[in-house]
Amino acid sequence: MLSERDLLTRVQRLTVTRLRVWVAQGWIKPVDEAARNYSEADLARAALICNLEDELGFAEEDVPVLLSLIDQIHGLRAELKGLLDALEDMPPDLRATVRMRITRSREGGAR
Repeated sequence: MLSERDLLTRVQRLTVTRLRVWVAQGWIKPVDEAARNYSEADLARAALICNLEDELGFAEEDVPVLLSLIDQIHGLRAELKGLLDALEDMPPDLRATVRMRITRSREGGAR
């Protein structure tokens, strides 16, 4: 776990005010809000938000939409990994059938 001070030290351009506003807005969700303890994921998210606003020039009102899209992508990646893991547990002939159907679908062929 990281303290608030750890986050402020490790993320350039992050201030106490900025961090606390993001927590209040729900953009960052501390592991323990009362003790202001954060995870490595919170650290990465804080760095991402700083980059979106400071380096890439996105307006503050754009950030929630971008974070939502990024969260959706991460969720979809986790779902896909679960499907791939399940596929690996299937018999080889079934895996081959699924791969063939995926290939056909990508090429716009019949399903």
